[in-house]
Amino acid sequence: MKRIVCVAMLLAALCTAAPPALAVFVFRAGDTVYVDGKRYTWEEWKKIRDTYQQQPTPTAAVSVPSEAPRAASCITTIYYDEFPSQDERFQCTSGLGAVTREEILQRGWKVDLIEKIPTTPGQPAQSPRGLPLFLYKLVISR
Repeated sequence: MKRIVCVAMLLAALCTAAPPALAVFVFRAGDTVYVDGKRYTWEEWKKIRDTYQQQPTPTAAVSVPSEAPRAASCITTIYYDEFPSQDERFQCTSGLGAVTREEILQRGWKVDLIEKIPTTPGQPAQSPRGLPLFLYKLVISR
């Protein structure tokens, strides 16, 4: 009994959280056609169907070629004890090369995540100021 109640609650939650359907439900019985609960004759439905035009889908404000990468990661080439300054270059994937944060933003990218990567064994773990050293990694996307 408890399982049935849980399943019913889950089904109700999924039904209310589902996005609205954009399709049209058409059911034909003889010469009568029901379209989303409305009743039409076959001739009326043929006229509606033939004159119906699909609404154009909205396009993005900035068009990006389909071949262009949509995500990349950029990492510092040396270890820092604090986040690098604006003029420091990050080595990026997806053919971006070595770029500064300002150049990343000018090219239409946004920074999604900043990750601190600790030093590897064999590297100094602290800066001369006594602070821990990290590589900084930016995950960017369009």
